[in-house]
Amino acid sequence: MRQSLRSWWREGEPWYVAVALANLVLGTSSVLIPLMLSRVLGRSVGTLGLLAGLVSVVGVVGSLLWGRLSDAANRRKPFVVASYSAVGICFLAMAFVPSFAHFLWINMLLNFFWVANASVTVLIVIENRDEGAWEAEIGRLNQMGAIGWVLGLVVGSGALALGAHVAPEETAIRSLFALIAVGGLAASALAFRRVPRTVPQFTRRRFRGIVLAMGTFLFEKRRFAPFHLYHRFHPRRILAAIRDPRGFRPGTRRFLAATFVTFVGLGLFGIPLPLLLSERFGLPSWAVFAFFALQHLGVVAAFPLAARRIGRLGNWHVQITTIAARLALFATATVFLTFFAESRPPTVVLVVGFAIYGFTWSYFQLSGIALVSRLARPENRGLALGLYNALAGVGWVAAGIGSGFLAEWGGYQAAFGASACLLAIALIIVFTVPHPKGPVTAEGPAKRESRLAEEAAAELPCEAKPTGPL
Repeated sequence: MRQSLRSWWREGEPWYVAVALANLVLGTSSVLIPLMLSRVLGRSVGTLGLLAGLVSVVGVVGSLLWGRLSDAANRRKPFVVASYSAVGICFLAMAFVPSFAHFLWINMLLNFFWVANASVTVLIVIENRDEGAWEAEIGRLNQMGAIGWVLGLVVGSGALALGAHVAPEETAIRSLFALIAVGGLAASALAFRRVPRTVPQFTRRRFRGIVLAMGTFLFEKRRFAPFHLYHRFHPRRILAAIRDPRGFRPGTRRFLAATFVTFVGLGLFGIPLPLLLSERFGLPSWAVFAFFALQHLGVVAAFPLAARRIGRLGNWHVQITTIAARLALFATATVFLTFFAESRPPTVVLVVGFAIYGFTWSYFQLSGIALVSRLARPENRGLALGLYNALAGVGWVAAGIGSGFLAEWGGYQAAFGASACLLAIALIIVFTVPHPKGPVTAEGPAKRESRLAEEAAAELPCEAKPTGPL
């Protein structure tokens, strides 16, 4: 194990440290932002839903824009440096923000610049490696981001636990924003020194298939998907593929519909969850961080187990089982909040619940990506994977607005109950989806993902296909 970790570290690029540090900063902010809304600005869960929805919309727009700008500039490094610098400046501003209106605008600006990094880091990786090493390097980049994200949650928990003994909670939260602002600026300095200069060697659209296949397997939207990429996915092509009866095999559209319903349900539960712990259960801020750190550790720990289980049982069975497990978890939370309004679950119950919440994510996302890739025809596989990610993103935006409204109107149990109902609907839809034959792991990962990239390129119009070095 130790030898494997050393080998993994030696084979990585020095600039991956900047990626890990930037994700540590964003990981800390993922829980700190809801706590700032509640404990410092005195806002409700409805405000958090509004913030999540607007920030996600800005992220989608920004990702499309930055991809085009990086193509036009034929440079990658300046976008990463600018992204990390903006992150540091925005968090420094959040430390002194006087009102929710200012906080909202700064968050939108933060996410707009953060996706500049998400749109080009993967391209930097592959433009400095031979094609045969792309998959391994993308995986290593995602691992560094995952490590940084989990460490950010651990840092947040420790810093607020320590700060509670020396300062009021508001001061501790604002000070932590200032601390992670320094981390963002340090990541920018590291990126300036370490990120290599690259010159694009092929059209970005050719690489879209592999990025869409690998870019979101680990973390949920907004808080959990720092490497998601919407790069140049044109809405007209989405509509044309959905309307064309020859575009997809039977069941693919149903599964994509289930994907949208599922992600709305996941967002209705996940977005208000930090404030449930903070407001309803009265947990201290450091404990809220600790529970989310536990969840993310479950995600990371489950990833290799999920890959093996998909290989044994097939992606359809794993997808069904995982949605059912989360449905049971969300329904249990709804029942508790409805009938035990004045109580808080025992700590051990919360620990088990968050462990399940995190553990099931890797199973769900890995099997979902595998299932949609096997359901689609080879010539439309890249498009199907793109639709999967696009619908997941749109679902999360809808959930941000909906979760705030439901929680304000009927309490957390209303949002969680709606989440459970949507997962039940998604489960029924997935049951009607054909079960693809053959193990998903019949090919090696490098061969399979390379094939997906080639097939994604094959379904593009002739003028968009690669024509050699630019």
